[in-house]
Amino acid sequence: MILFLMLTALVSQNPGDIVLNEIMYNPDGSTLGLDEHLEWFEIYNASAEAINLAGMMLSDGNNQVFLGHYLLAPDTYGVVPANNLSFQAAYGTEIRLIPWSGEWTRLRNSTDEVILYSENGTVMETLRYDQSWGASGTEPSPADGDGASLERISPSAPNDPSNWQPSEDYANPTPDNGGDSVCWGTPGAKNSISE
Repeated sequence: MILFLMLTALVSQNPGDIVLNEIMYNPDGSTLGLDEHLEWFEIYNASAEAINLAGMMLSDGNNQVFLGHYLLAPDTYGVVPANNLSFQAAYGTEIRLIPWSGEWTRLRNSTDEVILYSENGTVMETLRYDQSWGASGTEPSPADGDGASLERISPSAPNDPSNWQPSEDYANPTPDNGGDSVCWGTPGAKNSISE
């Protein structure tokens, strides 16, 4: 087992192996909670090998989140929450959470650029999201403070607006002020809009 872990840690990390797959950048404060407690990233291992995430960093220039030891198996998801206790109170304790250290203040709710770096500083992926992603006509995007997350349609496609949409999983039993069910995304699972 130890030999397996050592060999796995030596697997080189290439851009596209580990991708940002879902992001909750502007949670619905009235039903989910404050941004600084309920923001989160979902990371997906698109490679054929298990990858140790230790030493990887997520940063938007203000926040610097260093991932701890976590072996992410192929074709699986892990979640990096702003606050573990708040996340588990909202989503339960069954979702795999990736440990981290550093500083997480808040993501910008309008537009932001998040970069995922490998342990040696290689840029693994850059995601520049915008509050307009998923907007329909004059209606704002459900991911912009209305409870939905932003989900990637295809992990292998580029990070542009055509490959990201608001989550559509309305399984959460919590209603909003109008009595409608609230979508809080699909952390730790296949995206609701995934191909």
